[in-house]
Amino acid sequence: MALGRRGKRKDDAGRDARPTPPPEPELPPAADLVVTLLGDDGSEQEISRVGLPPHEFYGMRANAAHQRLGPEHPDTLLAFRDYARALTHMKGRQEEARERLWDLVRIQSLTIGYVHEDTLTTAADLAGLMHVTGELGKSEEVWRSVWTSRAELLGPDHPHTLDSASSLASVLEDLRREAEAAALRRDVLERRKRLLGPDDPAVLSATGSHAAALVKAGHWAEAERELRSLIARLERRGLQDDGTGLAARANLGAALCRLGRLDEAEGVLRAVLSAQQRAKGPDHSDTLTTRNNLAAVLHARERYAEAAHTLREVLAVTTRHKGESHPDTLHARDNLANVLIDNGDHAEATTLLTRCHTDYTRAFGPQHPLTRTTAERLAWLRDNSA
Repeated sequence: MALGRRGKRKDDAGRDARPTPPPEPELPPAADLVVTLLGDDGSEQEISRVGLPPHEFYGMRANAAHQRLGPEHPDTLLAFRDYARALTHMKGRQEEARERLWDLVRIQSLTIGYVHEDTLTTAADLAGLMHVTGELGKSEEVWRSVWTSRAELLGPDHPHTLDSASSLASVLEDLRREAEAAALRRDVLERRKRLLGPDDPAVLSATGSHAAALVKAGHWAEAERELRSLIARLERRGLQDDGTGLAARANLGAALCRLGRLDEAEGVLRAVLSAQQRAKGPDHSDTLTTRNNLAAVLHARERYAEAAHTLREVLAVTTRHKGESHPDTLHARDNLANVLIDNGDHAEATTLLTRCHTDYTRAFGPQHPLTRTTAERLAWLRDNSA
């Protein structure tokens, strides 16, 4: 197999920054356990107050509802959903949260029906958790079901329906089905714009999401135009450094990189990175995405040592937070291998890509473009390494 020198892939600019997503499901405020002394006149004096961890508070409340109302009462099921939500934020308890949410969807489907807002909200929690933990295929399946069911129940233009469509598009992007995601993002944007007008915050966020999808789909010039227009509108409102503004600027940097305007891309990305590190910290996922895209610029400029150093740090942090087999970890490992190939470090690149091929096959299947492209690159390395 003779491919010649491997050229840079169209996705070498890395993952694009995501605009501010819909907020995670909010838990009701937690409570303290308060001990009081009741006086003869009926007054109460606080003796002690102990803050309860969220999972303990919601677990106690769910068990109380179970005893008082029974296991299948709607309020009991909602209480256990709050408990499962608390577990999703705990390290080492996400698998339990997933199983509880699956069980709740099943029971709610039997008792109140699947096409009911309470059931669909639980299903959305489940789909979101599976996306976070890297179960992309299952997350897509559940999000698609929630989206179509909410369209049936609430209408295609309802905010909850559009939020579901946006979440589905995010999963499709991670599955590297960019054309589908971009079409869905465009539909969401047009619906929000028609309902809310061009300057509503939800419309501005949807504009950023659509532009990011254009970057991923390879429509870089169109993405640049849309992002520059969005950034100008945000700057007039002093919002260039909020979540939507930083994401738009980061995606502009990614688009410029892919258009070959490397000086401008590097300047934009370094400014965004500085703002993200101040606002979100060095280990935040948005900060890591920007560092990844900055490494892509360094790679394109043949500053391989700098690019590899940055990507090693991104890979280490991503592995620590998400685990060895999470899709984000796989992409970080792949990006590092890509730089190492061009730097002539074929032995290490082969080790990394062999791991990527195994994990891509498991996560996406043997016929997925990522899996097949990785196999081709491994074959090229075998044919071109001494």
